Amino acid sequence: MSTIQKYFKSLKRLFWDKRRKEQGEYTMRVSVVVPFHKGIHYLEDCLESLSKQTIREFEVILVKDRVEEEIDQTVAKFRDKMEIKVVSNEKKSGAAAARNLGIQNSKGDYIYFLDSDDYIQDDTLESLMKKMCDEKADAVYGKTKYTWLNYHNFFITEEAEYEVQEYTGDWKKDLILQRPEFPLITVCNMLVKKGILFDENLQIFSDVPYLSRIVNSSQNIVYCEDAVYIKRRHNDEIQFPSLSYGDRKDYWEQLGQSLLKMQEDVSADVKDSVDKKLFEYLSEKIQNIRQDRAETWQKSIFLNLHLYIKTISEETINGMSKSGRLLARAGKADEISKWKRKAHSIWKKRKLIRVLQDRSYRMQTITHMFFQKFSQKDNWIVFESFLGKNYSDSCKYIYEYLLKHYGDQYKFIWIVNDNSIEIPGNPVRIKRFSFRYYYYITRSKYWVNNMRQPKWFDKRKEQVFLETWHGTPLKKLVFDMDDVFSATPKYKMIVYSQSRNWDYLISDNPFSTEVFQSCFLYDKDKILETGYPRNDILYAPNRDELAASVKAKLGIPKEKKVILYAPTWRDDEFYDQGEYKFQLKLDLKYLREELGQEYMVLLRTHYFIADSIDVTGMEDFVVNVSKYSDIADLYLISDICITDYSSVFFDYANLRRPILFFTYDLEKYRDVLRGFYISIEDDVPGPLLFTNEEIVDAVKNIDKIEEQYRDKYDQFYERFCSFDDGHAAERIVERVFKN
Repeated sequence: MSTIQKYFKSLKRLFWDKRRKEQGEYTMRVSVVVPFHKGIHYLEDCLESLSKQTIREFEVILVKDRVEEEIDQTVAKFRDKMEIKVVSNEKKSGAAAARNLGIQNSKGDYIYFLDSDDYIQDDTLESLMKKMCDEKADAVYGKTKYTWLNYHNFFITEEAEYEVQEYTGDWKKDLILQRPEFPLITVCNMLVKKGILFDENLQIFSDVPYLSRIVNSSQNIVYCEDAVYIKRRHNDEIQFPSLSYGDRKDYWEQLGQSLLKMQEDVSADVKDSVDKKLFEYLSEKIQNIRQDRAETWQKSIFLNLHLYIKTISEETINGMSKSGRLLARAGKADEISKWKRKAHSIWKKRKLIRVLQDRSYRMQTITHMFFQKFSQKDNWIVFESFLGKNYSDSCKYIYEYLLKHYGDQYKFIWIVNDNSIEIPGNPVRIKRFSFRYYYYITRSKYWVNNMRQPKWFDKRKEQVFLETWHGTPLKKLVFDMDDVFSATPKYKMIVYSQSRNWDYLISDNPFSTEVFQSCFLYDKDKILETGYPRNDILYAPNRDELAASVKAKLGIPKEKKVILYAPTWRDDEFYDQGEYKFQLKLDLKYLREELGQEYMVLLRTHYFIADSIDVTGMEDFVVNVSKYSDIADLYLISDICITDYSSVFFDYANLRRPILFFTYDLEKYRDVLRGFYISIEDDVPGPLLFTNEEIVDAVKNIDKIEEQYRDKYDQFYERFCSFDDGHAAERIVERVFKN
């Protein structure tokens, strides 16, 4: 939002505040109850959204629920903008107790519930209050949008990414049936009359009986489309679990109690809606239970929901899906064995269908049932680089060191999808996700990988997984990423689970060690500070001869200088998972006109980028090396490196050659998409350039650039390249394989 827009919005607010006071509109007072437990960065967004409301006839009751963070400074920022009362929940914990304490400390006639990890649109409270008055309603509910974006980015980003919960205006359907999952039935974004309290015996699912009491005591519940609640998707369920979720032992017990409480207050038609929603939820849950938890879950669900299921009418059961009908009738029986048989039957059928239809799942099943029963081969080592696309990176150099010094002691297996890729030493070659792939990754003692292993892979007890990773991190990773659409909770949970199976993680510098502990929640004792084996070649005594051979292989004349352009991908521009769009902003034709007499350009896009860059007609100036296996070869022949936010410059800096940064979309990438670990304006060893003209000028004056950034380059080298000396592979082999 521009400064001018903010100014006029402020004037508009003052005008309407004055008019409402003159005309006596909205004399009702609202208390906004906000329970807070954890996540101060969420809370700040929540309070900011309240401070921007277009009305002032409300108070905020902030309830501290077992808070471990210091929030006084955050709250102080907003005290002069709205009335805030902070109370502490000393006796009980949980959303129900916190909300009750908020209600009991409120002065308003109406209550609005807002979770501290969410926020609302500027006119949400005004829209709800106006609707309440105009319709003489007992309760009003609004629209919900789901997003990964924080408050600031959601409202400044054009076409912000979000999902909308579609509503019909029929409250029964809107508040119960159309919720994505049964536990998401919520009282958030509802304006209700003060008086009803939550059942504090329920630490989760307390919204269900509360909502049922609201419904039972109301004659007129209306929908307000203009009242928008932004539900912030949690991208970190490990460190910041949402208020109503958690892997609790009493999950099904709490759900059962919640349903029994609810049925005391609702009419038959509302109960019918809840019952159908319940069995949609149960059917889906049972079908997706992991095999090792199936028995426990089936028993727990039956014992805790049996009493409620017995109250479900036959008419309601007849209106359910087939799996819902089968489960409901089995659940009404008094024998748990019948329920377990039926639940297991549904689960087993789902698994069988998946085995028959899904080749990948079929191979995973074979792996678990057969290959894991075979003995482990202690001298087998599997190598994989960039999902089998290359023979490259640190995996390559660890392999070549082992081959040279211990080649007769091990059997080497390389995962490569392209049979034409040359690999010395004649290792066993297997394609990723082929039959032999599952066989070898299960039986080999060692697996060396620069990416994450498949999420379904269960590492055997004596297996050793060496995670080399694929670069010093510039862009924020996993648990350090804010709530953006590329960092979903599922993604974070998967990475967390995968990284628990890494026996070692290689670090190239102390900076990376610190970041890896944070972004992967990884134990420092398992991080190997050895430097990157992939950078050993940059210190090789014969590196000039190697460079000459690579240059000849690519057909680059000896007299030509080389510019390597290596851009990365953008999180918000993609076709599918792992397949990203890319629009080339570097004007190659212009560069050829200005630099073609002296230079050639190597174009190296990120391996996630699916778009192929057409360089037809410019072969005398541009070589597309995006599919070239080992980028370290390209470093050796490059006189200048141009990149954007790719981590290639950390490795290239080992050569102490000039680096230019083409950061044409810096503000968006830094502030909206990812964020950086370092200050790209202050810490990088080269200039930030925003136009093609600036690129050309920098190349023509590269000697001046080198001199200008000499001191900064020295500092950068000391900080990020100090471990690299040409012997990283040796150190790793001696530590992991020969120790």
